[in-house]
Parts: sequence; C-alpha cells; structure tokens
Amino acid sequence: MSPPAARTALLLLACLLASPSFAQQASAPAEPAAGPGRIPFSSVAEALAALEGKDGNGAIVTHADGWVVVNEPQAAAQWSFTPPGHEAYPAVVRRIVRRGGGGAVDVETSSLCEAAKDPCARLLVEFEALNSRVTQAIKARGRQGSSQAQP
Repeated sequence: MSPPAARTALLLLACLLASPSFAQQASAPAEPAAGPGRIPFSSVAEALAALEGKDGNGAIVTHADGWVVVNEPQAAAQWSFTPPGHEAYPAVVRRIVRRGGGGAVDVETSSLCEAAKDPCARLLVEFEALNSRVTQAIKARGRQGSSQAQP
C-alpha cells in the first residue's frame, strides 16, 4: 500500500475506533455466517460488488490511490481492495478490530487473494505491519487518558 493510501487506511481505521457504535458493537461478530477469519464471498469481485452496494447503508466506501476501502462501523470492520496494477491484484483484506478488557486490542485479519501465492503473502505481511501500528497507537492513546489527573 502506498504511503498516502496507508495514511488514509489508518485514518479511516482510527475514525472507526473512535465512533460510538464501535464501543457498543465491538464484541458482536461482524458476519456470523462466515465464521472467524473467513471471507464470506467466493471471489474478490463478488465481495467488492456486495460491499459497494452497501455504501451509505451501513458502510462507507472511499477510493484512494486506486484502493477501495469499505468501512462498516457497526461491525468494526474495514475491507481494503487492492488496485489494478498491484502485485496481489485482485485481493481483499478484511480487518476487524476488537477491544478486550484491560485495554487489550486485537486486529483479526482475513483475506481473499486471487493472485499468486508470494504476492498474496507479501500483502498480508504489509497489513500485519499496519495492524501493529494501529494497536500500538490505540494502546498509547489509552495510556495517555489513564495518566491524566482525576478531578
């Protein structure tokens, strides 16, 4: 993911985490029929069509640097679709952010990649690095809030 697209994805994920609906729905499964860690679509094209069809109706679709990013605030989920020309195209990566007790943060990552094995593996490594940055930022924000003096 290019630096501007990575910044956009991180900003959208941060907005998702800050939304009141995330706080209420974080423990609910995003797609019960799909099961944990599974993408409930048979192809990337099917996933893109279905999710773009939800734009404005429970989902927010954005386009940046060729990437299509779909945020589902009620499910605390973010879907990132690779642009044409990306080595892992066509592919989609879904991330669901879950908060646990004691400030624990977990990012569940699932993917559906129709490219060759190695580009798909590199795509997941890239997203795992982004996930690490997101969880560190969330934890740091939590420490800042808890270190402030109480009135």
